[in-house]
Amino acid sequence: MANLNTEDLLLEGVGLYYTKIKTPSKKFGTEDEYEFVVDAHVDKATAKTWNKEFPKQKAKELDYDEFVEKFGAENAIGDEEQFFIRLKKPATYKDKKDGQIKTVSDKFRPRVFIDAGDGELEDITFEKLVGNGSKGVIQYEVTKNDFGTFAKLFAIKVDELVEVEQSGTGKFNVLGKVKSLAENPNAVKDKDEDVKVETPQENNDTEMDDNIPF
Repeated sequence: MANLNTEDLLLEGVGLYYTKIKTPSKKFGTEDEYEFVVDAHVDKATAKTWNKEFPKQKAKELDYDEFVEKFGAENAIGDEEQFFIRLKKPATYKDKKDGQIKTVSDKFRPRVFIDAGDGELEDITFEKLVGNGSKGVIQYEVTKNDFGTFAKLFAIKVDELVEVEQSGTGKFNVLGKVKSLAENPNAVKDKDEDVKVETPQENNDTEMDDNIPF
């Protein structure tokens, strides 16, 4: 069962879905703005508690049969409606000086951690893709604006990782399972290469509609 820890600002024991942290996804209704996103799968009681805490950022319901069709009955919580809480954080911002859309500093981006087995956490933000059905803890931060009070994505600790195959490796699998593709050290990188549309492997289904104003 999930738990909303408002003292430490944690969503504990949740399912992780549509996780877009290694590579941000395009912000709804824009052409050049991006955001980091994760959908937390929680039980009804946790969803109700969350809705009281964040009435402008309520959990969304998904029909049980639709959930089972997409993710399997083994990942469902009970046999009725399923509940998801979406947490986001901007990956780009509009520069007040020149009006250009720019990438946020790396120190402000959310991170993905996993237990290293030695009492410490290992940062796997750029090493692993977190697949649907993974389980873990989400750390969030609280912000307020003219629209109300909202929770923003801060970090994730993955307790049970459903790893997603890295983009581009599948086409070589007739030769054997490819662990990952090496980067070309001589490749010329575009200045905006770090912000691109999510790959099919990390955004592997139609995500739930969301246009929360933050």
